[in-house]
Amino acid sequence: MVIILMAIIQRRELDRVLGIRWLLLYGRRKTGKTFYVRERGRYSRYFVVTRGRSLVDVESGEELTISEFTRLLPYMVQNGRVVVDEFHRLDEPFFSLLQGLSGKGELTLITSTRHYFRRFIGENSPLLGLFHLQEVGLVDPRDAVAYVASLGIKGKSLMELACLVQEPWLAQTVETMKGKTFEVLGAVLRDYVPSLTGEIFTEEDKELSQRYFAILEAVASGKRTSGEIASELFSRGLIEKNYPGAVSQYLETLVGMGLLERMLLYGKRRKGYHYRHVSPVVDFAFYLNSKYGFFETGLPERSLSQHIQEKMPLYMETFFERFLARLYGLQPVKIALPELEVDIALRKHKRLALVGEVKWKTKLTKKELRSVEDKLTSLDAERRLLIVPDKSLLPREPEDIEVLDWKDFVELSEI
Repeated sequence: MVIILMAIIQRRELDRVLGIRWLLLYGRRKTGKTFYVRERGRYSRYFVVTRGRSLVDVESGEELTISEFTRLLPYMVQNGRVVVDEFHRLDEPFFSLLQGLSGKGELTLITSTRHYFRRFIGENSPLLGLFHLQEVGLVDPRDAVAYVASLGIKGKSLMELACLVQEPWLAQTVETMKGKTFEVLGAVLRDYVPSLTGEIFTEEDKELSQRYFAILEAVASGKRTSGEIASELFSRGLIEKNYPGAVSQYLETLVGMGLLERMLLYGKRRKGYHYRHVSPVVDFAFYLNSKYGFFETGLPERSLSQHIQEKMPLYMETFFERFLARLYGLQPVKIALPELEVDIALRKHKRLALVGEVKWKTKLTKKELRSVEDKLTSLDAERRLLIVPDKSLLPREPEDIEVLDWKDFVELSEI
């Protein structure tokens, strides 16, 4: 019998905390919380809370009622780590029991809802201060690069596939298909993304209404400010008045769910935000749906491959921005200066620390290089970067600008 071992994306933020005695992991669905704890964690009992509020031991199949579980928990945590997955489906007396145990033994709680999580650690919560809290979002770009590099993939493809496996549920597809991943991506996204989005709303006790769906499509189609998003929904007849306040609460909810993220607009007197999808994969699926009704009809393989290549430079900008922000501990912002678009802007203490341009193409002309030099040197930043697939594509060495390519990012992923 041949046993196929699936590679695991090593996740530095989880490796650092799995040994903490009382740990609470939270984040939207399908970010790899359960899988990583089960594969890399050390525990004696692992329970999943069902929607019917019973607890099932995943190893033995034993099913316990809440009363049986709360009676046994004080003894179980003294004999080894106990994991309770989807613990938010429980209620009293479980939470009061945790307060009574007050850090005794070893316990890991996992939840796929961010809405309930905020309630659990609120001012009057019995859980406040008892646990080390760790959010589990998309895979750290550094870990994604290291994972794809471990598969023997190199060059431009390595970086693009690393961008995809920020969604850890795509890791098995990338591991199996490697360079042919883009050929099968459409079939994966068409079924998976609507299901994933629906699950996230279900866990948050929210209805995936037409307004939420339209906002996800609008952002994927390039509407970035609340005003642009409101105009789009007004044109569809989904809101009665065309003003930003009509969508503000919906945007706040989507950010809270982990589906959208907002970036501070840098350079404006009045505070404003730039919205985008957290996941490039989800963004791409909603973009296709807004243009072609993708979730209903699908798209031919060749057409989909062409669309992903057109969108990939934009996704790589975000990927490298996150990579560098995590590496150097900086805050991403969106520069909002007249006639000045910069791919990457990272700040520290309200001052620009790093600016960069991403030229994700197979050839760069002298004119394009000069334009990059002029743009980046016009900004008062500590570091200026140009990111390309391979340095051999440059027509000459740029002036006063560092150049990074795929090899540099593989090295930086090891830091």
